[in-house]
Amino acid sequence: MAMWADSVKFVKDIIDTKYHKIDAAVAEITESMDALEKDPGCSKSREHFSFGLRTLELIQTEDINILLDTILSEVNGKVKEGLENEAKEKITSRDKTIEKANQVRSQ
Repeated sequence: MAMWADSVKFVKDIIDTKYHKIDAAVAEITESMDALEKDPGCSKSREHFSFGLRTLELIQTEDINILLDTILSEVNGKVKEGLENEAKEKITSRDKTIEKANQVRSQ
């Protein structure tokens, strides 16, 4: 049982790391977009914006889903629902931010 719990914890830690990267990149893009609205010529804000967008684009949602499936096969009930909802929330946040950032970049 301890080996199983360690494996699930290890996979969950990997997923949480990916979620943290999503959250950090979304925050960086949001802050950069606000700064660029105030000063469109700011190269530092533009650099942070590009870096955050590139980070989000590099995060593969397929990897998250594969890792999540590994955990979901071992849990059930509210824990399973919580993990599924968290994944949907993070992936939706990533996709919406990429969409919004691409619109800003094209302007």
